[in-house]
Amino acid sequence: MSMMPPLPRYGMGTATIGNLYRPVDDATADATVASAIAAGVHYFDTAPYYGFGLAERRLGRALAAHDPDGACLVSTKVGRLLVSTDERGERHGFVDADPFAPVFDYTADGVRRSFAASQARLGRQRVDVLLAHDIGALTHGADHARYLRDFLDGGYGAMVALRDSGLVGAIGVGVNEVAVCEELLDRVPLDVILLAGRYTLLDRSAQALLDRCAEQGVRVIVGGAYNSGILARDPAEADPAQSHYDYAAPPPALVERTRALAQACASHGVPLPTAAIQFPLGHPAVACVVAGLANPGEVDDLRTRIATVVPDTLWTDLEDKVQRQLILLHPDDNVMICVAPIAAGDLLPLSGGTIPAREGVTVGHKIARTMLKPGDKVIKYGAPIGSMTEAVDAGQWVHMHNMKSDYIATHTRSTVTEQHA
Repeated sequence: MSMMPPLPRYGMGTATIGNLYRPVDDATADATVASAIAAGVHYFDTAPYYGFGLAERRLGRALAAHDPDGACLVSTKVGRLLVSTDERGERHGFVDADPFAPVFDYTADGVRRSFAASQARLGRQRVDVLLAHDIGALTHGADHARYLRDFLDGGYGAMVALRDSGLVGAIGVGVNEVAVCEELLDRVPLDVILLAGRYTLLDRSAQALLDRCAEQGVRVIVGGAYNSGILARDPAEADPAQSHYDYAAPPPALVERTRALAQACASHGVPLPTAAIQFPLGHPAVACVVAGLANPGEVDDLRTRIATVVPDTLWTDLEDKVQRQLILLHPDDNVMICVAPIAAGDLLPLSGGTIPAREGVTVGHKIARTMLKPGDKVIKYGAPIGSMTEAVDAGQWVHMHNMKSDYIATHTRSTVTEQHA
C-alpha cells in the first residue's frame, strides 16, 4: 500500500546536475538544489543513470545541507546497475560523468542492489518513490520481452517488498513510452507513473493512458514537458545547434511547428515555455510536473513560469489547433488511416511514442504502425489486404508503390468487421 504524501505541483529533475549535455560543477549543482528549495520546489527526481551516480551523489549532499529535516520528497529508480569502467568522455549524453557504466538488470536481486547503492549515494535510508527505469520496447527493442519477464517475475515483487517494509513510499515506472505503461497496468498495480515527453504541447500521445490513470487512481508525474529542450526557450531566442527534441536534434518541420506554437502563445501574452510547463497539469491524472534545472537562473525562470496566470482562452485556442490525424480501425491492424492531412514533420502517435512524419500524406491513406518488411501482410479492418513489396519504417506511407494489393470483395468494411467482431 502506498505511503507517499501528496506530490507538489512541480518538482526538479536532476539529469541536468548529472551533466546531461553539458558539465555542471559541484558548487552550481548545490546552489541549484538550494535555490529550488527556496522557490518552493520540494520534490526531486533522480536516478543512478543520471551521470552514472553523479546526480544522486550531488543531490544527497545538497539535501543534507539544505533540507536537514528531510522534508523534501525524493524519487529514484531501479533497472540499471553501475559497474566500474575506464571509459571517459561523453557517454549516453552525459559529460564528465562518474567512472561507471550502466548495465540493465530488472531482477529481484538487481532491484535490491540498485536501491542499496542509491541509498548510499543519496545518504537516505528511505525514498518516497521508487520507479523501474526505462523498461519497455522503446528502450530494449527485441530484448523487451526478456526484461519484462525479469521484472514481473522478480523485480516488481522486490519493489513491493521495499514498499511494504517502509523503505519506499510508493512504487511505479519511469519511462518515455506509453505502450509499456498500458502493458504493466494490465498486469500489476502501480502507485505512480513518471512519463516523460508524451504529454506536452507537441506530443499528446499519452491522452488515453492519462484518462485510464484518472479512472484507476494512478498518480502521474509528467517529465519532459519541454520535450528535452525545444519548448524551454522561445524559438526566436534559442540556438538551433543547442536545441533538442526527445534527446536528439529536431527535424526542421518540428522547429516550424514549435514556432507556430510560440506565436499562438504570444497572441495571448504568454511565453511558450510558460504554457509548456503548465499544460500537463490540466489533466486530472497529473499530480506533478518535473523540470530539469541546471543552475539558479533556470530555477528563477521556473518560478516565474509557474507563477504566471495563463488565460483559459490560450488553452482553448491550442486545443482547437490539435486535430486528430490518424485512426486505428481494428486492434490487429498494422496500419492506421489518415483522417486529416499530415505534413512532413507532424508527430504521429506510433510505436508507443511519437514519430515525425517523413512526408505529407493525404486523407484516406495508410500509415505503417510498425516496421514492415517485404512480404509482410498489410492488415486493415483486422484482415490482410495485401503484402509489402518494399520495406517501410513506422510512420511511413503504405500505398501502391510499396505494396501489392489483394483486396477482394469480401474485404469490405461491413463484411470484415462482422467477421472479426
